[in-house]
Amino acid sequence: MRLRTALGSVGALLGSAAAALAFGAPTAQADTVSPGSAPALRFVSFNICGSGSPCTTEKGYTDAAKYAAVVDQTSGSGWNADQIFLQEVCRYQYDELAGQLGSKGFQGNYTTTVQLGTASGLCAGGPAGTKGDYGMALFVKGTVTDSTVLDLTVGGESEPIKAPCLKSYTQGRANWACSVHLYWNDGALRDAEAQKLAQQSALWQSQGYPVVLGGDFNGRPDTPMAATFYEPGAGGNGSFLEVDETDKDYFTSACLTAGASRCRGGETTFGDTRRKLDYIFVSSAHFKGVKGDVLPTFAGASDHDMIRGAATWADCGPAGATDGLFRREAGGALYRYAGRAGGLAGPCKVGVGWGIMDKVAQDGDTLVATDGAGTLWRYPADPATGSYSGSTRVQAGTGWQANDVLLAPGDFDGDGKADLIGRDTAGALWLYPGDGANGYGARKQIGSGWQMFDALLAPGDFDGDGKADLIGRDTAGALWFYKGNGAGYYAPRTQIGSGWQIYTSLVAPGDLNGDGKADLIGRDASRDLWLYKGDGAAYYAPRVQVGYGYPDGELLF
Repeated sequence: MRLRTALGSVGALLGSAAAALAFGAPTAQADTVSPGSAPALRFVSFNICGSGSPCTTEKGYTDAAKYAAVVDQTSGSGWNADQIFLQEVCRYQYDELAGQLGSKGFQGNYTTTVQLGTASGLCAGGPAGTKGDYGMALFVKGTVTDSTVLDLTVGGESEPIKAPCLKSYTQGRANWACSVHLYWNDGALRDAEAQKLAQQSALWQSQGYPVVLGGDFNGRPDTPMAATFYEPGAGGNGSFLEVDETDKDYFTSACLTAGASRCRGGETTFGDTRRKLDYIFVSSAHFKGVKGDVLPTFAGASDHDMIRGAATWADCGPAGATDGLFRREAGGALYRYAGRAGGLAGPCKVGVGWGIMDKVAQDGDTLVATDGAGTLWRYPADPATGSYSGSTRVQAGTGWQANDVLLAPGDFDGDGKADLIGRDTAGALWLYPGDGANGYGARKQIGSGWQMFDALLAPGDFDGDGKADLIGRDTAGALWFYKGNGAGYYAPRTQIGSGWQIYTSLVAPGDLNGDGKADLIGRDASRDLWLYKGDGAAYYAPRVQVGYGYPDGELLF
């Protein structure tokens, strides 16, 4: 709620809030947004209440409970947070969390708001020599490219109002994030601080950067402070979505009467009288599909409840008219890069846990994959989000461990049904005719000697005759085109390129730029991505760079 003064107690209100803590592990609430159903971008904001009054060890508060509450939100099988906003943080608490979160890929930014003596009650629970430094913190998962601390103090506050911010790549996209704690004793000062924060956020947005603000804003949703951030659709005059603004369980009576889909409401986060003081705002120009939830009180952690939020990038969703590139990162997360004129759109996270798959191929909007046991699975895209999850997958076969290549060429045999092609370790090429549902008929050998190729591609119709084709790269770097005959076989090969050994990965993403012609993509040893636009006649235009920083060893398809 507020920065605690060096004199210790801050009054009966906070004392009663501490007395009202619900002890025991958090329990599920009716409107809980589960990790399994929440959008891909995940945020957490938590005022952890230092380690002194009112959250003292005598009242059952411990650093261990605070650390556990925060670190648990980063579990890959749980919330899997991308950004963590913390308020009322002792420096020693930040240092401990930085150590625990660093191994999970997080980087942080800390700013001191009050430097007090070692006798200070604000951080009285810390080890000797660590009790005087008190402030704000932010942790983000991803590469950090810039940092700053915003001084939001307008004059007249009893303590500085500062916000640590980081510019980083969250799930592959650059954005600014700030941890916020606005003033607690004076509404006019708080409103002015909100204006300063909104102005800086508007500047970043004008430069093209998404912005995320999380923290203890010390004002209810119906105040002028909150109106500074809420978008007009939720009754404000700002440029942000608040993650909990769509939860009708907490709409005001006016919103319910009006039949609104968004409201300046949300679940309460503080005090025995239950007030909403904690928020997560995301810039509406860059995010959509927001979901929010307040967790039950963590025993012994804080007098505030933790708020979690989730969102989707505004341009993510079902696959569009053009095809795209998929990337599986080292941790097993799956990203889709939609095609667009000139190259690739930004990454959209569309799955997790894909590390167990050893071969994956695109079959239209469905992914086909084999796991380590040789089981073949079909993953249809979620029609609303474009994501791929185990909840909708269908088993399509077994025994596929005999193949070291999996291709989805489309309709290769001309019967109107999508097929698969596999190459076994002896170099034999096999056609698996699709049954038009989720299965495949008995395989048929359509070639031998294909072990000469270290890369095989199914580009679809690469020469414009309406029939699916194949492309192979040999170990010398020559690129060979096999014209499909539309009846399950192909014509003798034709060389269409040389020097392709420079690429550590080759991908046939379909029609990436929407011109009706199939394209090729290569990743080189410098981790740069190059697009070869197909000409619709079995050749391609000179390469154009469309990406960088794609790690070698990560699967592209």
